[in-house]
Amino acid sequence: MSALEQLRVLIPEIIVAVTAMAILMIWVFSRRDNRWLVMMLVIGSSLVAGVIDLTAINSEPVTIFGGQLTVDRFAVFFRFLFLLIAPITLIMAVDQLEKVPFGGMAAVTMFSTLGMMLVVSASDLVTIFVAVELMAIPVYVLTGFTRLKLRSTEAALKYFVMGAFATAIFAYGIAWTYGITGQTSLVGIRSALAGDIYAPAALFAVGLVLVGLAFKVAVIPFHAWTPDAYDGAPTPVTAFMSVAPKLAALALLIRFISVAFEPLIVNVQILLLVFAAITMVGGNLIAVSQTNVKRMLAYSSIAHGGYMLAGIAAVQSTDSGLEFTGFHTMLYYGVMYMFMNIGAFAVVFVVEKRTGSVELSSFRGLSRTNLMPALMMAAFMLSLTGVPPMAGFFGKLFIIQTLVASDLIWLAVVLVLASVVSAYFYIRVIVNMFMVVPDEADDVAPRALPDSLAMVIVLTGVATLVLGVFSNWLYDLAVRSAGLSVL
Repeated sequence: MSALEQLRVLIPEIIVAVTAMAILMIWVFSRRDNRWLVMMLVIGSSLVAGVIDLTAINSEPVTIFGGQLTVDRFAVFFRFLFLLIAPITLIMAVDQLEKVPFGGMAAVTMFSTLGMMLVVSASDLVTIFVAVELMAIPVYVLTGFTRLKLRSTEAALKYFVMGAFATAIFAYGIAWTYGITGQTSLVGIRSALAGDIYAPAALFAVGLVLVGLAFKVAVIPFHAWTPDAYDGAPTPVTAFMSVAPKLAALALLIRFISVAFEPLIVNVQILLLVFAAITMVGGNLIAVSQTNVKRMLAYSSIAHGGYMLAGIAAVQSTDSGLEFTGFHTMLYYGVMYMFMNIGAFAVVFVVEKRTGSVELSSFRGLSRTNLMPALMMAAFMLSLTGVPPMAGFFGKLFIIQTLVASDLIWLAVVLVLASVVSAYFYIRVIVNMFMVVPDEADDVAPRALPDSLAMVIVLTGVATLVLGVFSNWLYDLAVRSAGLSVL
C-alpha cells in the first residue's frame, strides 16, 4: 500500500487535526469573539469526518505505517463515537461560558478527540503511548480552563499530578513489556508471550499496564482524581471527560487483553473481575453519601466504568481455548452511557446557571421552572439506574446475560445489587425536582432555556428513550464491530 493510500485511511483524523489547527489560528489572529464560527467549523468538520469514517464500517481491516495503526470496524465504531461526543459537549458551552476563550477550548477538545481516535487504532506500544498522552494532556488543560476559579485550578493540578504518576506507571509497564519480549507491536508481543518463557516478568508487565489504564477508566482504587476533577471543571468539560476518555481507555484495554496479553488470559481475567466488582460496589456506595450532584455523577461514572469492565471480563471456552466474549457489551453500553451521561450533565449545567449551585437542594422545584429539563433528567436518572424501557436497562441486561453465559453468576448478582443501591441516589434527584416544595426564598419563576442547552438535552433525551426500544441495529453493529482484527 502506497503512502498516499495509507493517508486516505486516516482522513477522519486528518480532518480533526486540520480543524483544531484552524481554530487555533482563528482564535489567535482574530480580535472578535468568533465562537459561533468556531462552533460551525467543529460541527461541519465532525460531520464530514464522521460520514467518511462510516463509509469504512464494512471495509476490510487495514494495517498501515508498518503496523503502527490498525483500522478495522472496532476503530471505525469508536472514531465515530468520539466525533459525536466532541461537538455535543461544545454546543453546551458555546453561549454559556462567556468568560472562557471558546476558541481555545474548542481547539484543545479537538486535539484530545484526535488522540482518542488514534488510541483506538493504535497497535504498537510507541504509537499507543503517544496517542494516550495526546488524549490526556488536553483534558488536563480543559479541567483548569476557568483558571480564575480556585476550585478549577486545584482540580486541574490534582488531575495533572496524578495523571503524570499514572503515565509513569504505564510507561514503566510498556518498558517491561518491550524488555521481556523485544517487541513493540501488539501482535509481536502476543507471539513472544505464547511460549510462556517469561511468565513472572510478563505478569508484572501486565499489571503495570493495566494499572495505568485503570487510572484513565477511574477504576477503584485508582479513582481519587475523579470527584475533584469532575467538580472543579466547567460542566461541559465534565460531560466530555466523563465519557470520551473513559471509552477510549476501555477500547485500548480491549486491544491489549485480546491481542498482546491474550496468552495470559486467565491471569488477566482474574484482575479484571476484581477491578469490576470493587468498582461497581465502591462507586455506588460512595455516591450514596454525596449531596453535590456533580460529585454524585462522578462516583456514578466510576460505577458505570465497572459495569463495562464486567462485560469485558467475560470469558468462555471455545475449541481454540478460552476467549473473551463480552467485548460487544462494552461497545453497546458505551453508546447508551454517552447519551444518558452527557444529558444528565447538561441538565446539571442548566441548574448551575440558574442557581449558581450544583447541590441537590438546588434541584428543588425544577419541574416548576423548567419542566422539559426536569422530565429529561428523570429519564436520564432512570436510565442510569437501569429501569426499563430506558436505554440503560438493555445495556445492563446484555452485560448480565453475557456474565451468566460465562458462568460468572456471582458478578452478575453484584451488578444487580449495585444497581439497586444506585437507585437511591438517582431517584433522590427526581424526588427533589418533582416532589419537594421549594422554599419561599427560592426563585420558582419559569425560566427560558438557552437554545444550545435545549438542543443537547432534547437530543440526548430522545436518544436515551428511543435506543431503549429500537436498538437491535445498534446491538448487531456492536457485535460485528467487537471482532478485533489481528493482522
